[in-house]
Amino acid sequence: MKKTVKVLLITVLAFAMTASIVGCSSKSANVPKNGPTIIVGSKTFTEALLLGEMTYLYLQHLGYPVQDKTGLGELDVIRPALLSGQVSCYWEYNNTVAMTVMNLPASTDSNAVFQEVKAFDAKNGIDWLDQAPLNDTYGYMVRADIAQKYNLKTMSDLFKAVGNGAPIRFCSNQEYDNRADGFPYVMKNYGPYPKKLIIDAATNIGYEALKNNQADAGVAFTTDARVKAYNLVILQDDKNIFPVYNPSPLFRQDIIEAYPQIPDQMKKLSSILDTATMMDLNEKVDIGKQSVAQVAADFLTSKGLI
Repeated sequence: MKKTVKVLLITVLAFAMTASIVGCSSKSANVPKNGPTIIVGSKTFTEALLLGEMTYLYLQHLGYPVQDKTGLGELDVIRPALLSGQVSCYWEYNNTVAMTVMNLPASTDSNAVFQEVKAFDAKNGIDWLDQAPLNDTYGYMVRADIAQKYNLKTMSDLFKAVGNGAPIRFCSNQEYDNRADGFPYVMKNYGPYPKKLIIDAATNIGYEALKNNQADAGVAFTTDARVKAYNLVILQDDKNIFPVYNPSPLFRQDIIEAYPQIPDQMKKLSSILDTATMMDLNEKVDIGKQSVAQVAADFLTSKGLI
């Protein structure tokens, strides 16, 4: 009886070890040996950090050699890093490149602008992989008490109010002040905003500034859960000027040439990222105070990607 149990135990352990080996090899079976390290970068705001972290963990799980450089910087830092090879990939938004880099007019046609930026960057050695369905466009937010005090419902109401002398402090950031799709673009359509009322802060600080009464209005992202959590009001874009912003994973072509299966693999991730999903993930970090790494890992695990 003891001998039978011992034989059975050895058999079970052997099976488990075999399954483990097969499982590990299946993840990296198609990854060429001695290939280049994939350096994963990202911008610095929560959503960008989540997209970068998910990419890093997912590619690592698939068996690729990866290095984490998420949180590297905004467009003026991260794009040159991609072009120069300091990073191998990061997520970018279609109209950001179309308007800021290519100097194209704002577009509300997601597929058309994607095709334009894809063709443009192909000449720069960059591949735009399939974009996610989520649309993280801009919105102008105000504190609820400010909206009530000045009867603000639309962006036109806001610009009219400050034009008439209302001291509504607007929290912006340096990148937005200079982007082709940022403050210059908005003021071209809605009118000037007094410089003395504009407060520049870090990209992700505006929500906190409004929450703490350090500012009265600011620029928001439509996928940011803090708008609801902090009782902020998104003003209607009554002139319909805000373009679509669908993110895509951008990879250097030399990385795709080395690992040609990456586009299909990354599509499994990008295809499940819609606006509601992204807002939920952002909420876990910004409101629930969970770490970016934990939220990214939990999401990938729940979807069977790691």
